[in-house]
Amino acid sequence: MNRDVIPVSILTGVISMAVSLQISIEDLLKGAKIDPSIVGSDNAYLSSDQFSALLSALKRASGDKAFGLHYGGNAHFRSGSVVVELLYSAHTLREALKELVKYKELVVPHAQISMAIEGEMAVISYASGSVNLKENQTSYNEIILSRIVSICRWVSGGDFPLHEMRFIHAQPDYVDDYKRFFSCPLIFSYSENQIVFKKDILDMPLVSSLPDYHNRIEEKAAEQLERLVSGYKTTRKVAGYIEQNMGKSSISIENVAQYLNMTPRTLQRKLKLENTSFVELRDRIRREKAHANLSHSSIRISSLAVLLGFSDVSTFYHAFKRWEGISPGEYRRQKIEENLMSGE
Repeated sequence: MNRDVIPVSILTGVISMAVSLQISIEDLLKGAKIDPSIVGSDNAYLSSDQFSALLSALKRASGDKAFGLHYGGNAHFRSGSVVVELLYSAHTLREALKELVKYKELVVPHAQISMAIEGEMAVISYASGSVNLKENQTSYNEIILSRIVSICRWVSGGDFPLHEMRFIHAQPDYVDDYKRFFSCPLIFSYSENQIVFKKDILDMPLVSSLPDYHNRIEEKAAEQLERLVSGYKTTRKVAGYIEQNMGKSSISIENVAQYLNMTPRTLQRKLKLENTSFVELRDRIRREKAHANLSHSSIRISSLAVLLGFSDVSTFYHAFKRWEGISPGEYRRQKIEENLMSGE
């Protein structure tokens, strides 16, 4: 599967911060094995390893544990980005958020972003999907969550009061930075990353609304999205089916192929052309969900085995040991120790 998951456009903010910290941009890119010639490109992407190396270097140079939160929260939005123009020209915040969910692949490929109404509240949920930055995962999630909040504040003219913020990671020792930025109650070690606010503000008209221009920009966004996903359409469909049905029913290549109205052989061939396979996809999704739950959840291992679609605990145990070389229980113990040492 294509490992390039983060748009090169994110380097604009990284480079600005590097300049402010007096870090050599050339050395920074070289250390992360990034070709300087792709800076400014609209059609290039960074691998998770490259972006993680950048985050590590910038965190070391700044000495700022809350680097991700500050980087995402201090984002400056400008024209030139089709998604930015699409959002600010929307009629209401509801329309802007729907566009963000629809075209999120153009800014955070492979991430899962959704919006739902729960009583009097609107809830934006975010998960990093296949982006796995290991020790920098919390920083990356902070970047995305603080950036979504910044976007909402920006398009609504600053009038975007939060009711509550929920985070999948444990409370960090720099929680005061969270309080200053979000200015609302905070919940850590939650099952999902969520932004919660009153639904009443969703339908307030935006002063920057330009309906005709918005329609023209959406055509461009649709074209860009089509070009982006054309290289791995089958992979996305299979991954989506696995994520939606995992733990609910048995998932085999036969029932996925039937769902996609093709033979298993044809499905195997299409996935091979996209440099992946059904087993690789299923294992990757299971592995990511296992990591997330074992790192920041008290879920019983037997329940996790069911959630991941394994027939029994023993099968899950052997699969996990094949992935990590250790048992699920040992992995959880190591993560708890790491979180305690890092202050999370």
